[in-house]
Amino acid sequence: MKNLILTYLIAFCFLACSSTSETKNQIVNGFIKNNSEYIGGANPPESLLEGLAIYQPSANQHFYVRNLANYAPFTPFVTSFTTDANGNYNINLPVGNYAIIGQEKHDFELNPYALSSCEYIQTPDFILNVTSNQSNYTSQFTRKANYCLGYPQ
Repeated sequence: MKNLILTYLIAFCFLACSSTSETKNQIVNGFIKNNSEYIGGANPPESLLEGLAIYQPSANQHFYVRNLANYAPFTPFVTSFTTDANGNYNINLPVGNYAIIGQEKHDFELNPYALSSCEYIQTPDFILNVTSNQSNYTSQFTRKANYCLGYPQ
């Protein structure tokens, strides 16, 4: 009987310890770079398009984090962060999948004319998959034109 109780106690401790490690925040050391779609009218010179296609560090940019499982525009944020001059950031997040949007999409959501049906805000800028065995993350995204009000923003 004592062996059975001891076995249950050890199993309970193992399960309790393993389940709390998954909900524990992970240190996320990240690097973000982005490029941009051409946002304009007339056909630009090829050199301009080539320059826009090159990914550059997202220096001094503010980003907002939402849970990916129930991602939708206008829903609450888990947290936010700002990159440094080289596009690096450090935050703490539990293991999980997150939708990240930049300051431009956040600001557009604050626009009284922004609708949840707008394709521009329906899609996050990028996805961050935080795992328990990884601490360094590199993300990249393309800054898209916002045609929700009939012209690029």
